[in-house]
Amino acid sequence: MLVVLGAIVAAAVLSPPGRAVFQRVRQAVGIDHADPALFSLPAPGRLLVVSTGHGGVWLVRSNGFKRRLGGYDDAQWSPHGRFVVATEGDHLLALDPVDESGNLIRWSLTRRHPVSARWEGTRTDTRVAYLTATGLRVVAGDGTGDHLLDRRAHGVAPAWDPARHHTVAYFDGGAIVLRAADSGRVVWRQPLEVAPSALEWSDDGAYLVVTSSPRTVILDASGRLRHSVSMLGAHVTQTAFRPRTHDLAISLRLRLRSELRIVDVDHPGHGTLLFAGPGTFGDIAWAPNGRWLLLDWPSANQWLFVNGARVHAVGNIAEEFPRADDVRPLLELAGRWCCR
Repeated sequence: MLVVLGAIVAAAVLSPPGRAVFQRVRQAVGIDHADPALFSLPAPGRLLVVSTGHGGVWLVRSNGFKRRLGGYDDAQWSPHGRFVVATEGDHLLALDPVDESGNLIRWSLTRRHPVSARWEGTRTDTRVAYLTATGLRVVAGDGTGDHLLDRRAHGVAPAWDPARHHTVAYFDGGAIVLRAADSGRVVWRQPLEVAPSALEWSDDGAYLVVTSSPRTVILDASGRLRHSVSMLGAHVTQTAFRPRTHDLAISLRLRLRSELRIVDVDHPGHGTLLFAGPGTFGDIAWAPNGRWLLLDWPSANQWLFVNGARVHAVGNIAEEFPRADDVRPLLELAGRWCCR
């Protein structure tokens, strides 16, 4: 099914709250009366913030406490938020973010330019998938058993299937592949004529969204194409499933503005415009309880916390995560708000 967002939601989605927000901000980039600093998060949990270009990784707690973990290139949570997997240069590292002794590193593995590490599993049995120049590799959560899974995988971070133990989806250059990480068995392979920028499962493993532009593809658990989402004249920049639902947040860049929309994948003819504003939107991340959606708005130097018609703005975000070189940080936070 092709879901053309512009046709479906051109009138209905511009609800009075969404329309009012756009009217307020279209004359100037940013929300008036934003908080001058990040005093707290509006929901429980902890947030990892990556400052790209060697700006380092920060930990933000719900009470507003911030701590720079180090000059890592990237970082993601382990299952249940106990540890963090990070990359730096030619190293893949497991970190303990609650260790106050200054020795965060639990273990380190030397590989050539590891990127896009993703950690999954139970509290006692986990795997980390990551990309290198030679393909997709998998290592146990204690740093042992590192092995090459597919040398053709590249370009897009892998995505662990939450409904199948140690089973990972990835892009091999012409198709999305679902493969058992330990045995190497291919569960399914779905050829696609898209260039994906991200893969993400719904929490129950029912859907896998393949983010691409101008057409984003949604597969079911068997790898079958269920829906395609597009909007005329818009570039899809990010998608994110609301926790424990099939509601998909979609960030779009149009010629004169950016938009944040919600589509129910089970009923794709219905959608909602959450927010629209001038300039460029950055990463989006759901709170663990699914009530708030965090939107990075670099053009306004603001973060927006969106809950239906409620929009809470925080200004001066670049100053919250300063760099040693005084360059304005470019922040990544997608998928990094963890743990109720």
